[in-house]
Amino acid sequence: MLRSLIHFCVRRRLPVLVLTLAIAAYGVRAYLATPVEAFPDVTNVQVTVIAQVAGLAPEEIERQVTVPLERVLNGTPDMLFMRSESLFGLSLIALTFDDSADAFRARAIVQERTAEADGLPEGVQVSLAPEATPLGEIYQFRVVSDRHTLTDTRAELQWTVSRVLRQVPGVADVVCFGGFLKEIHVQVDPSRLLAHGLTLSDVTAALERSNKNVGGGFMRSGDQELTIRGVGYLTNAQDVQAIVLASHDGTPVRVGDVARVVASHVPTRGSVGYNLDTNVAEGFALLRRGENPSVVLDGIHAKVQELNDAILPKGMRIEPFYDRTRLVSETLSTVHHNLLFGALLVISVVWLFLRSLRCAFIVAAVIPLALLTAFIGLRWIGLPANLISMGAIDFGILVDGAVVLVESVLHATAVRRPTQRRELLPVIARSAFDVARPTFFAMAIIIAALIPVFTLERVEGRIFRPLSLTYSFALVGALVFALTIVPALCALVLSPRDANVQEPSLLKRARERYEAARDTEGVQQLDARLERGNVDRVVEQEEVADLMQVDLGAGVLAEVPERLDAARRNGPGRRNPLDGGKNLRRPLRPLCRPVFIAAFALLTAPALHRLLHKHNVEER
Repeated sequence: MLRSLIHFCVRRRLPVLVLTLAIAAYGVRAYLATPVEAFPDVTNVQVTVIAQVAGLAPEEIERQVTVPLERVLNGTPDMLFMRSESLFGLSLIALTFDDSADAFRARAIVQERTAEADGLPEGVQVSLAPEATPLGEIYQFRVVSDRHTLTDTRAELQWTVSRVLRQVPGVADVVCFGGFLKEIHVQVDPSRLLAHGLTLSDVTAALERSNKNVGGGFMRSGDQELTIRGVGYLTNAQDVQAIVLASHDGTPVRVGDVARVVASHVPTRGSVGYNLDTNVAEGFALLRRGENPSVVLDGIHAKVQELNDAILPKGMRIEPFYDRTRLVSETLSTVHHNLLFGALLVISVVWLFLRSLRCAFIVAAVIPLALLTAFIGLRWIGLPANLISMGAIDFGILVDGAVVLVESVLHATAVRRPTQRRELLPVIARSAFDVARPTFFAMAIIIAALIPVFTLERVEGRIFRPLSLTYSFALVGALVFALTIVPALCALVLSPRDANVQEPSLLKRARERYEAARDTEGVQQLDARLERGNVDRVVEQEEVADLMQVDLGAGVLAEVPERLDAARRNGPGRRNPLDGGKNLRRPLRPLCRPVFIAAFALLTAPALHRLLHKHNVEER
């Protein structure tokens, strides 16, 4: 199969190149569409139920609100555990789900179950927290003005800014803090109520009836129809004062007669400070789970620009003080920096040893292709990329197969020295196939070494699973391209002139010194084997050379017949030196299999233990 694949890539190099470019284009598209986070989101799939009842103490909240809601939420599918907290006027119930659970399906089920709760007190407001994670605060800002009060800035933040920013796709919610939230307070005088024969309930009912708009149908006017509506919304304190409570002998009793109406704000229990300002209006834009922060932030920036230019009152503006864009940009620049310098380093090192710039560029081409393959894989499984997963990729391992294959092709070209391109193509195909199988298994072993990482769960799994998946996708891409596009590029770029590439002088001197040292060591090994070997049998020189060339250099092989004859004369009846050479290797062979089995057991034992523990927990 590998032989057919390599021969096809060498013979049909242009179609292979076009297909590779198409895959690269799709990888670029996947890279632009894949969410890139500065750090992995290790939070659970969680749904929080928020119930509010004004005025109830924590004991009543627990008994009347939290317990009934917990009763209907028990047994929710894929739920791992549930925690609740009862505060003054507030109940919080957090449900944590399995990592494989769909967040939107879990929210829908929780919403259905909370609607079935009975026995809740009148006026309770039950809602779900936004579909965001604790790491979802991607944009924090404040609303400032040189001519407006804190009440005005908080009102614009509450009713205008948050509404516009929620229109951005991917924004889960906009949370408002600080400033003063406008309210109209009705301070009733009990003595005036008693004097007019009214109660506090009469005032509350009158306020509720008066603060609404109603429709009156339509009225014909010639050929036209006029829509009739009653406008009764309260806009200021004067409107509240004019509300009629009762009538005594044709004289109306208004709210202003029994109470003092003032424009005020919600009682504050704290404030938001910024530098030297003790109170400012502040807002957080929350990212929806699974969205691309870069795309969402681009939409937020456009809306903020629109708010500052055309929507907010003159003199009022939005000033951000935290923007995730900078952090994501730094992450992407780090990845780009590693890619650029890694490619330059690979090109430099390959050129240093091979002295062929074209071979260096062929090897370096595997790096961006492997990374684009990783983004394609992440896009398919819907997993975001982050600095940990992208920064842990080792470019040296990615180009390992390409380096071996290109070096084999260059070496075979230098040995066979083809004179025409038609003679070069079979050399490239044959030399590439010679190293294809070991290259394939070497890369497969590296990928298999990541298997224990895939068994991690919970927080550690969410940290290292993107890393292992990204690395595996990149290694698979590097292996595929090393066996396809690298032979095709070699057939397309290399020429018979590359057979004249000379080795660097430094490497040449090192090789000569190594061969001299190897010959010296080989002579000593040969003498030692002849001393304890059986030389009675006649062994041909070619057999000696074939069996002993692993240990002896070419210079030593020429001395084998002479030393063999001397050994026969001086020591008849000894063992064959070749048998002695084989016996030196045999004692190590029985140890290979148990050592390999023991190493494999040590690597897989924790993973198997975790899987068995998980199975036992599920059975319980």
